Amino acid sequence: MPAYRLCYFNFRGRAEPARFLFHLAGVPYEDVRWELADWAKIKNETPWGQGPVLEVDGKPLAQAPAINQYLAKLFGYNGKNDWEGAQIQELQGALDDVINEMKTPFMTKDEEEKERLLQQFISDKVEPFYSRLVKRLTENGNRHFVGDGLTIADIALYVWIEGVDEGVIPGVLAKFPVLEEFVKRTASLPKMREWIEKRPDCPFSIVSKKKQ
Repeated sequence: MPAYRLCYFNFRGRAEPARFLFHLAGVPYEDVRWELADWAKIKNETPWGQGPVLEVDGKPLAQAPAINQYLAKLFGYNGKNDWEGAQIQELQGALDDVINEMKTPFMTKDEEEKERLLQQFISDKVEPFYSRLVKRLTENGNRHFVGDGLTIADIALYVWIEGVDEGVIPGVLAKFPVLEEFVKRTASLPKMREWIEKRPDCPFSIVSKKKQ
């Protein structure tokens, strides 16, 4: 079996879907948690100057979507056929679009402008995204976003939706009861719950207002 090292900060964020995949598959790995104080030194050692980074027998793979897809294919969470695999990538791409837009408000130093941009991000990006997710989930029978079993699409969307509701944009999820139920149901799956209960106590992201 290859030697796996998953490197990221002590946040759930972009690495948590991969951590879930390792736990679901029962595959051992080294869960490396970088210190923020060391980032300036570590950054230039990563392939693209950011995390997470997955090392497989010492070979690095960066970019969260690539890591998620690689592990999901290996461990059986990338759908049952090419069409489902493509749907999963579609959802990952849609999620990444929203994640990238989220950076702008939190990089703004003026607090009043930050709040304005955050509310605009919620109304222009998050709420339409959630509405489309509700449509997709409902059309697929309400349990999973793709196919009839748990996939990396469910895991990645669960991690982000639950995480930002915790302390980044709290309260938005309550407007979407279908997604609220999806989050609760996904978290209650036995192997998902196992990881939630045993993982290190850490916030979703650097901008989270409180720890879980």
